[in-house]
Amino acid sequence: MSTFTVGGLSTGVDYNDLISKLIDAQSQPIKLLESKKSTYSDKITKYSDLSSKLSSLKSAVDKLRTSSNFYSKAVSVSDSTVLEATVTSSASAGTYSVSVASLASEEKEVHSGVALSSTVINSSGSDKVFQYTYGGTQRSITVANGTTLDGLKNLINDDTGNPGVTATIVNDGVGATPYRLIITGDDKGAAKSITVDAGTTLDGTGSTTNFTSAAFTQTKTAADADFTVDGLQIKRSSNSIADVIEGVTINLKKGLNASSTITVTADRTAIKAQISSFVSAYNDAVDVISANSDYNSTTKVSGVFFGEATARSIRDSLRSYISGTVSGQPDDMTILAQLGITTNSKTGKLDVNSSTLDTKLASDLEDVATLFTDPTNGVANKMYEYINNITSSVDGSITLREKGLQNVIKDIDDTIRNMQYRLDKTESDLVRKFTALESLVSSYNTVGSYLTNFSTQA
Repeated sequence: MSTFTVGGLSTGVDYNDLISKLIDAQSQPIKLLESKKSTYSDKITKYSDLSSKLSSLKSAVDKLRTSSNFYSKAVSVSDSTVLEATVTSSASAGTYSVSVASLASEEKEVHSGVALSSTVINSSGSDKVFQYTYGGTQRSITVANGTTLDGLKNLINDDTGNPGVTATIVNDGVGATPYRLIITGDDKGAAKSITVDAGTTLDGTGSTTNFTSAAFTQTKTAADADFTVDGLQIKRSSNSIADVIEGVTINLKKGLNASSTITVTADRTAIKAQISSFVSAYNDAVDVISANSDYNSTTKVSGVFFGEATARSIRDSLRSYISGTVSGQPDDMTILAQLGITTNSKTGKLDVNSSTLDTKLASDLEDVATLFTDPTNGVANKMYEYINNITSSVDGSITLREKGLQNVIKDIDDTIRNMQYRLDKTESDLVRKFTALESLVSSYNTVGSYLTNFSTQA
């Protein structure tokens, strides 16, 4: 808009107000375009909301579209003092008998001891070496003259090439040399043994303390877990085993031929929860469409999705998948309605008869699963693929509609820019013309005043 103003002292006309009203009248088409632009922007926002809800629905049906995901599993053990177990959906239902002969363990080497942790263990006047091997990796630690027991502990622990041992000092209170260096393997398993090697020159001679292998006692031996599953003997380097029974992680707790039974079952409570999550996610997506598609006959205001073919098509497609049948099923298990999952005729949302669903899950779990997981007609499979397509960031129908709306907004912006340019020019022209008119009237007034004064003087 122009910043020029024009006065009305000569004519008595408020040209600024007149120009403002003229420009405002000519601005109405721009205001209408701005209103349309706002509507299109609202559509984009709601499509973004819908896309988000559909993504949540996609995640929910993903948990139902394959047997491995659908069949949530529960696990129990007969004796939790012997072992514990956790399970994933890939585990097969069944009972497994486990007998534990011995647990996996780490190795501990305990030194014979010195008087205090501050006791100097090398007073030879030169560097000595403490050498050990752990899990096949040998390390040689340089022990400088004046090093204490605590210093040796730190040398081992701070060694950048430490292969996986931890050194500690324990005061057992026994005898004149109660401070004992303990070297413990960080990992369990027979392959993780510790040896103090012949390269150790900190050997008790020449004002040194003996740290050769003869000065250490093995109080715990590196060993594999030894156990059987259904009579099959198995050894593992850890007490946490995830590669014996598919989908089951076993944590062994007690050996000495202790036994326990692992039972894996379908977790119907968890399966029902997954179905309920699917229903909630479906209702959230449908609600976004329905809430923005109505026309209020009283206020004459329509939702941003009113007349939107894309939104309507999505709603209709989702409903068709819900009401679709799965062939090859028993007559009483071909559609979701037979599970107690029905569409509310007023809201379009799903209602769940919890009692009916519980009954079907208890008596016909496999057929319930097929309704969702059937690779051709399963509700979850079809809905997953559909949502995956329409939310594609490349050519999904929502993406394409959003791009179309963005293009419309761009065109409107271009049109408004051009119209505003012409309107600004019109305003400038009006200011210029009215300024000229004011100047002309002012000159006439000046002449009139002169003639009046002249006639009076005559």
